[in-house]
Amino acid sequence: MSRPAGVSPGAAAFVATGVAGVVIAMLTGAAAVVILLAAGVVGGAWALVAGLLPIRAVRIDRISTADVAVVGEELHWHVVASAPRPVRYALHVDGQVVADGRSVNGEAVLAGTAPHRGVHTSVELRWSSAGRPGLFWWRKQLTVSLANLLSVAPPAADVGAPTARRATATTDGAADSARVGRDQPDGVRAWRDGDEVNAVHWPSSIRSGELIMRHRVHDANQLWTVQARTGTVDPDGEAARVRRALEDGLRHGASVAVVADDAVAEPIQDSSDIARWCAAFDPRPASPSRARWWRRSLRIRAAETKVLSSRGRWMVAAAGAAPVTMVLQALRYGPVEMAVVLAASAAAAFVSMRTQRWLRTVRPLVGLLVAAAVGATLVDISRVTSVATSLRFLLPQSLVALVVMHGFECDDRRSARFAVACSALLTAYAAGVRIDDQLGTWLLVSSLGIAWATTEIARPDRLPPAAVGSAARSRCRGSRMVPAAAGLVGAALATLALLATVPVPRGPAQLTLPSWLEERRPTGGDGGLAAPDGSPLLGGATTGGGSSGGTARSSAGSYAGFSPEMDTSARGDLGDEVVLKVRAPSADFWRGQTFSEFDGRTWIAADDVGTLTQGPEHVIGRRDGDVRGSDDMFVQTFYAQVDLPNLVFAATSPRRVLLDAPLWQRPDGALRADVVLPAGSAYTVVSSRSNPTAESLRAEGVLDAHGAPPTFLQLPASTTDRVRALATQLAAGSPSTYDTILTIENWLNANVQYDLDAPVPASGEDAVDDFLFESKRGFCEQIASATAIMLRSLGVPARIATGYVPSDRDEIAGVWISRAKDAHAWVEVHFPGFGWVPFDPTAAVPLAGESGRNSIGDELFDALGGWLGGNITIIVGIVLAAGVALATVRTVRLLVARHRRGRWGRLQDRFLGAAVRRGAAHTASNIELAAAFDDPGALSIAALLDSAAFSATWTDDDDAFARAVAALSELEPAGSRRHR
Repeated sequence: MSRPAGVSPGAAAFVATGVAGVVIAMLTGAAAVVILLAAGVVGGAWALVAGLLPIRAVRIDRISTADVAVVGEELHWHVVASAPRPVRYALHVDGQVVADGRSVNGEAVLAGTAPHRGVHTSVELRWSSAGRPGLFWWRKQLTVSLANLLSVAPPAADVGAPTARRATATTDGAADSARVGRDQPDGVRAWRDGDEVNAVHWPSSIRSGELIMRHRVHDANQLWTVQARTGTVDPDGEAARVRRALEDGLRHGASVAVVADDAVAEPIQDSSDIARWCAAFDPRPASPSRARWWRRSLRIRAAETKVLSSRGRWMVAAAGAAPVTMVLQALRYGPVEMAVVLAASAAAAFVSMRTQRWLRTVRPLVGLLVAAAVGATLVDISRVTSVATSLRFLLPQSLVALVVMHGFECDDRRSARFAVACSALLTAYAAGVRIDDQLGTWLLVSSLGIAWATTEIARPDRLPPAAVGSAARSRCRGSRMVPAAAGLVGAALATLALLATVPVPRGPAQLTLPSWLEERRPTGGDGGLAAPDGSPLLGGATTGGGSSGGTARSSAGSYAGFSPEMDTSARGDLGDEVVLKVRAPSADFWRGQTFSEFDGRTWIAADDVGTLTQGPEHVIGRRDGDVRGSDDMFVQTFYAQVDLPNLVFAATSPRRVLLDAPLWQRPDGALRADVVLPAGSAYTVVSSRSNPTAESLRAEGVLDAHGAPPTFLQLPASTTDRVRALATQLAAGSPSTYDTILTIENWLNANVQYDLDAPVPASGEDAVDDFLFESKRGFCEQIASATAIMLRSLGVPARIATGYVPSDRDEIAGVWISRAKDAHAWVEVHFPGFGWVPFDPTAAVPLAGESGRNSIGDELFDALGGWLGGNITIIVGIVLAAGVALATVRTVRLLVARHRRGRWGRLQDRFLGAAVRRGAAHTASNIELAAAFDDPGALSIAALLDSAAFSATWTDDDDAFARAVAALSELEPAGSRRHR
């Protein structure tokens, strides 16, 4: 049964990064961060189960090792199994780890030690895997019978066991006494216990004049019988003493035997017999492992070496390059600062892989100095004036410096995983602050780099040739590109499916509303309108200044609706450049100004500039016509993409504005800052929308002029009777004012044409009358004016509002995009129960109560479908080119591999393939492969192939090769020979 076995060192850093990502998502409300979190959840699920599949596919064939060993000595264990992916093997004997290591194609030669004393017939094999991510380990275990008995003897003790020595033959006529030491050669006194085996025979020496030695008896003529005792408290020590006594006897050339207690003596022939007898002597009962599960997990993790390969270290550095660049670009740093940081990261990678002792000693100091230099390059302390500004101008810069400093200590797998987790955190931060159209590409590059670096960190160490069997060496590794591509596609689909359940964020947490000014350009301070360059807008905007070839400044400031007076006959081409991006959960009208007085051709804004608040947080009071909105606040963050005038855009009924500048709150609900808004600036507005729906507005019934301010009912003297008559005709029979508005919009859609080149009415002519009955061509200003005047003629309070409408959506960044040409004018109608409600037949902006929120997945599906539809030809071409390139690479690799393997290697491949087709295992040795054939010639082929692979004296012989080819051709099926 498969079971979890723990996590790899450093894996907890990814969990911490996920928690930090959730916090960033809450603080920024960025959809891109949520996308990253979803991808992280999918990646985490993959990492959780990636190790489960490889270990479940393992099929154990056999385990073998030496026949005899000594406790604790080095021992090689040969594991033969079928495994599609490399796994970690660990051999246990009674809870003791005796060997561990990695497999290749299921086969492994594990360098380990001999277990405790005893005769071992089986071992417990535990194999574990964390898959390619290498983060979460799974384990499976099985008791496997050894292919041979393993006798493990204890090391010899310093003192041997008691030994009885007895002569077994005579030498030079000397007789052996019944008692040891009682022989009397040359008539000398008998030997006594304790006498030396060899002694000087002094009488003979004096008589002969030379030194004569006296030998009690030759060792070869002795039998040493070693006495062993069972039932002792230390059977291993008793076996060690017996071994010492037996080995001493053999070393002296005596015959040796051993007797346990009163049993019959057992003769011993050689050292192998000694080891086997000592291993089997007085066996101790097996003790089950009592290690807790977390200790067993630590053993699994210890199987992964701490050493990080050079390739893995450089992959970690490469994975951090894209996130760092993302952050620095978002903070508007230039190429010089980016080059400094990237060079420091590369230097950290280089230094961390050096092994010189002096360099390892000083590299923490070097890392600190380099990080300080990076911080000094990036941090402008003068811009840190508050907690809010520190989140933008101090925190990310400090994080980048810390990442660089950590790079100098990144020399093992744990620290490498921590570095990759920091790269993921930088990516999440950048996703929270970036809104540009390159964000999706950067997220993809960063995510792939992080995933690749994670798998590279977990890549197993390169095994020495001795650790891989011949069958494993003979197999060519196939391309991994196709499975990797399939895995990426599957992960992307899983991420999209998960995001389909996640709604678009409502916005950032209100305690961290984004707000900053790239440059402070004050206006006149009188509450008047100011152009993007700070100059006052006195006479209205110029027309036609915003062509597609014009500057962003002219396009943003030249719209007639951003002036104190809006001439309905002035429009111009406003260009296509992006001027505003808004992070909000749904689209709305971004109102900048309102107009209530009309003279027949021009709308005039009220003169009352309202009250001034200093900020940076502005609480907006109730304005004219406001009603109590919903408690569900609508958060919008506006990002200026070009220099904008001092208009503060907002959805209907703003309640809070975060802008570090004085703010004029006009009675009509419009907001004007005492500074203009340069490109790169941002501010946040919290609106309280009344969330009207078609049903609720229809329930308001027919509105009348009772209680409505006269300003919103004013009609110019030039209003013609046929305009009034048309309004009365369209309102006839309508059950509610809302239905009347829909009828007017439908009539306009059917009877007038939207045309930016509409003719200007003659001097003195009423603009609404000319538009409705003469030219029947116009743009948003004419359409909104006609709607407002007809409603006013019916006694319905209405006014004109100008600002921007969103025309596009960036689903990755989660922002609405407004271009210069999206500057717009619309009509606002006052409903007693809902306040001012915007209407416009030309803008695809739903009522606030009907806008709803799509899920992030829905938006991504729509974006992906649109992108695929618009680039299908390019995509097909890329796929075909990739397929051709992959096929070419695989063919070249195969040819190169075949060339490098030589003719005997190619013959090995043929022999393996033929045997596998007959049912042999891929991991079998050549002798086992030969057994798959019912032909003795297969054994000769196997012997030749083994000799070619392993024999030090082998020489290539053409005749031998020809005989092997001919023999193999006879063994192969006819079909294989034809297609070979």
